Amino acid sequence: MVLLGLLLTLNTQVTFSQTTIKKNDGKAAAQPAAPIVQKYSIYFDIGKDKIKPEGYNALDSLVSLLQTNPNVRRIQVNGYADTTGGAEANLELSNRRSDTVSNYITGKGLMKFKVKFASAFFGEMATGKEADLSEMRRVDVVLYMARPDRDTIIKSGCASVKIKANTFENYNNDELVFSIIYVDNADDMKKYNLSNLDNEGNKLLSAGMFKVTATFKGKPIKGILPVEVELPMANQATDYNLYTGIEEKNKPVTWKLTDKTISNNRNTFSAGDKPCFTSSISNVNVNIWHNADKKFSCGYCNVDPFGGLETLDKSNKLARFGDDKSIVVLNESCFKKMDASSTYMQVQDGLYPTEFLNFCNSFLLPGVGNVPQIPKFDREIVKFIDFNVSQKNDTADMIMVKKTKVLIMIPKSKFPAHEGKQYAILPAETKKDNFFDWTTKIVLNDACQGLANCDYWIFEAPFSGFYSLLELTPLEKGSSKAASAETDNGDVAGANNCVKIKSKKFNNVMVIYGAKEEDKTTTASFIKNKGKHSFNQSFISKKEKKAYADHVFMAYVVVNGKRYAWIGKGSELKTNFFTGNWKTPKLVYVPDEQWEEFVKKACE
Repeated sequence: MVLLGLLLTLNTQVTFSQTTIKKNDGKAAAQPAAPIVQKYSIYFDIGKDKIKPEGYNALDSLVSLLQTNPNVRRIQVNGYADTTGGAEANLELSNRRSDTVSNYITGKGLMKFKVKFASAFFGEMATGKEADLSEMRRVDVVLYMARPDRDTIIKSGCASVKIKANTFENYNNDELVFSIIYVDNADDMKKYNLSNLDNEGNKLLSAGMFKVTATFKGKPIKGILPVEVELPMANQATDYNLYTGIEEKNKPVTWKLTDKTISNNRNTFSAGDKPCFTSSISNVNVNIWHNADKKFSCGYCNVDPFGGLETLDKSNKLARFGDDKSIVVLNESCFKKMDASSTYMQVQDGLYPTEFLNFCNSFLLPGVGNVPQIPKFDREIVKFIDFNVSQKNDTADMIMVKKTKVLIMIPKSKFPAHEGKQYAILPAETKKDNFFDWTTKIVLNDACQGLANCDYWIFEAPFSGFYSLLELTPLEKGSSKAASAETDNGDVAGANNCVKIKSKKFNNVMVIYGAKEEDKTTTASFIKNKGKHSFNQSFISKKEKKAYADHVFMAYVVVNGKRYAWIGKGSELKTNFFTGNWKTPKLVYVPDEQWEEFVKKACE
């Protein structure tokens, strides 16, 4: 019987689902070419299976090629004999000759090629040169080799996979279909049936879960080399380890720890116009799930294992701690031309309304008590938080970058959740140290900040430097309750009959007044006018002016970083004879270092 072999030429179209492929030369992947065929013929003496000297030369050349060329797909060894002797004896002789050649090749340290050997013996075989018996006494070694492979990079957003040449035995990269699945949120975890538990039941914090697949005609292909992966960092935590997925039927994937760590190298990739930092992971096998994970001794109560904000300690250079256990996490861009990690900033977080909103503080921090009502909510002022950046506020205003954001962490142990209510941070837009400019733009608790959410309410707020912690109760739809700013005096009947206060020379002057024995103050409201100077509505009717003769009044403004103010009694305000309105005396410049002493006059 004559054994015939059939060589199939691979010509598979390369496609990618939700990923793109780019070769290391930047060109699109070419169609795979037919394997290269090389043949070596070894000749024998009549009736012999011993290799002749010239045969060794040919075999050594073949061995040298195998030792340096990794692209050999298959090695076919075919043995033949001439027509001398009987046909059955010649069939056995051709078998021994093919075995001799195969053993010589693998004996040269090339046992790894043994799985690629296919051996056949044909006995007497017509070659087209029937008269040339010496041509029939031979062994043909046919090498089927692919063209040289190339490195391949697969990208999906900020996730990137580098697949080196010759990663897959018997396949070039461009013959395979690659893809990467990257998971960085709880919704996708459900989609792919992934858990955040290790094989011992511990909860894990993840920087990203991923799976690199390689298939040929829809079937997974196992690589002989690992691949390299760069993942976007789902959070800023470090010291992650690599976990591999344990897949069991009808169960979510759990994770088994490997001995590999992950490098947060902060290299940047760009996904469209969005840059992102990456982590590097080497030695990753294909077609199985992997996870960049770490576990903690403390309980992990957040449903999203990608939040990644840890409970900070005092070794963190960007964290500042208040006496009331609040934590502020600075951004590296919080200050102009200064390193945030070394900037002086003290957090004063024990400023409760019953103690802080007193007579003296209202003058020291003008407008601090004018926290507005919040649309659609009833609000209760819980406490104030002050970032004392510098003892000279003018300097602080010059070095703070107000457009950046900070994390404010409020301990839940001191402020537990109340049914039907929620906490929020309200920033004060402190323009030139004028605390009157409270916003109504509340910042609600960030529910996706990872482990710290077990112990803290976390708010990502603008870096304004002064805040109010509010507890909000949503108003029912259709409620007629006003959401505008309230005053201590409430609504004043006949507002048009209220006395107005004018300040000479300066615009947007704040007017604050109160009685020390009552330990509270009221801030006059601005009235828009087309003139040069400020008018303030005091909520004091003209008939009641005399009752406020002994009250303390302060007019205050900051211009070009300098404070100007006047403090005195109501009896010192000048009265317009025709309108009955007041006009303040001249405001004087008060240097920062003299401000507290200046305000003490209001407290005497």
